[in-house]
Amino acid sequence: MKTLKSKFAAAITLLGLTLTAIGCKKSESKETPDDFSKIKNGKVVLVVLSAENKLLMNDQSTIKTGYFLDELAVPAQALIAAGYTIEVATPGGAVPHMDENSNHVSYFQNDEGKLKKALEFVKTHPGLNQPLPLKNVAYSDLKKYSAVFIPGGRAPMTDLMESGDLGKILRFAHQEKIVTAFLCHGPVALTAALENAVAYRKALVENDETEIDRLGKNWIYANYEMTIFSNSEEDDALKDSTAKLQFYVADALKSAGGKVKHGKENWKPFVVQDRELITGQNPASDHELADALLKALRDKTK
Repeated sequence: MKTLKSKFAAAITLLGLTLTAIGCKKSESKETPDDFSKIKNGKVVLVVLSAENKLLMNDQSTIKTGYFLDELAVPAQALIAAGYTIEVATPGGAVPHMDENSNHVSYFQNDEGKLKKALEFVKTHPGLNQPLPLKNVAYSDLKKYSAVFIPGGRAPMTDLMESGDLGKILRFAHQEKIVTAFLCHGPVALTAALENAVAYRKALVENDETEIDRLGKNWIYANYEMTIFSNSEEDDALKDSTAKLQFYVADALKSAGGKVKHGKENWKPFVVQDRELITGQNPASDHELADALLKALRDKTK
């Protein structure tokens, strides 16, 4: 009996040590609640943001840029509220910049509470403070993503529209019919899916019509209906600037074969959906694009 008791005591001690070790291991884990929800429900959306904070203009001056606060925060918060996990990626894993012009209550129905909530979201969300390198994502298992989302601000006109890594992601999303959503200037990043996106952007900057036509062929989104920030909205937004953009984003999509549409009025909500692609015209389209994105995700699960 004494031997049995000794063996039992030893087993209890061993079990206690094992549980302690497990507990220590768990406490040291880098997994977050988002990681557990991702594993639990498989509802993950990839948010791709530019790593740039300035844009070269036609007179070689630069203007500050970045993501537009409402265009990122409104759809992202709606996705999270619907049970989705947000993974953020940027070229090189650089922390993205917010366009300070977007830090204004007018983009949030003049509601200070909504503005503060959006600012708190971008300040505290771990993915925005430690983004994944876009290259790592491009060569990972892309099947885990329910959707890809790219907001605007002019920053996508720089690195994203000529990113080979983003091009790989977009071609996979197109092939697998993964819901893909873009807002305001964001849709210009669709040109990353061209065979030579770097040369295409260069041709746009140089206004080389022959090269634009040649390099814009065989785009996977040719003949898709889509929208993007209009030329007239761009002119209005830069009316106090002597410098102009090197090219218009709407022209970049049209030249590659996109069927670009715009709403009847500038600065009003306008969203276009064609197959897996959802695009919104301007900052005012933030809620409508979020609604369309969530509906498309619900429809995919039926």
